[in-house]
Amino acid sequence: MAPGGRAAPRGRNAAGDRAASADRAASAGGAAPAGRAASEGLAASAGGAAPGGRVVLGELSASVTGSGPPVLALHGNSEDSSVFDKMLPYLRGFTVIAADSRGHGATPAGPRPLTITQLAIDCFRALSDYRRRYGYPGKFGLIGFSDGANIGLELAIHRPELLAGQVLMGGNTTQGALKPWTNAVIVAGYALARAAGLVSAAARRRAAVFGLMVGQPNHGRAQLESVRVPTLIMVGARDIVPRRESQRVARLIPGAEWVELAGQSHYLPMRAAKLAGELSAEFLAGHLAAG
Repeated sequence: MAPGGRAAPRGRNAAGDRAASADRAASAGGAAPAGRAASEGLAASAGGAAPGGRVVLGELSASVTGSGPPVLALHGNSEDSSVFDKMLPYLRGFTVIAADSRGHGATPAGPRPLTITQLAIDCFRALSDYRRRYGYPGKFGLIGFSDGANIGLELAIHRPELLAGQVLMGGNTTQGALKPWTNAVIVAGYALARAAGLVSAAARRRAAVFGLMVGQPNHGRAQLESVRVPTLIMVGARDIVPRRESQRVARLIPGAEWVELAGQSHYLPMRAAKLAGELSAEFLAGHLAAG
């Protein structure tokens, strides 16, 4: 049993094949997905069709592709929405809203400070804008990678009514939850950017982005135990997040599942796109259908 008396999350090591859907259902406490494409029986719930291409939702620039129930995809620090390009072929049956976070890609930083909380607020406004524009009444799926996982978790804690399910790849609950060498690189990079920022506006922008990894996020036990969004924690066997930490998070989030991709590092959307995409699609399809 996990701490607090809950059953431990069902753990899996995903090397080249996926675990059966029934295995997932057993840990979630619900019926196994029927294995159908995500779009079957769901297209009618999507409201008006969202356009393909680039759009601005709230204040976020986003690439919108595909059709079916909408899934928000959130990239990591110092990246943009293109990190999901290799995963898109394995997310068929969904409308993927791959957003550039504030201060990243095509989304300007604006006057507000860059914090995980602010970026989660931006996502709330973007999804609310999507609902208004396209007449979508339902919930969203979410795929978050690295900082995007931290933003997604923040959204799930404070706005759970928006989400039918979330896949969190390589997220960390605090800065100290990362492996020590990773923390050393972050601290050094932040210090160098701040020093260079005394004479360079570009360096000041880099320091603000790096600051998202310094002293942030701050997701404690009580917040994790409050999450009511179905959650899949996905990590690589050689991730910058220690295995014990990702398993601890999966134990604390009620009903969460945990999967480790054998032989993989932190960068699952780019380097394990097929398996990460298929596992994400399978998980989200079942919960979007139920939601």
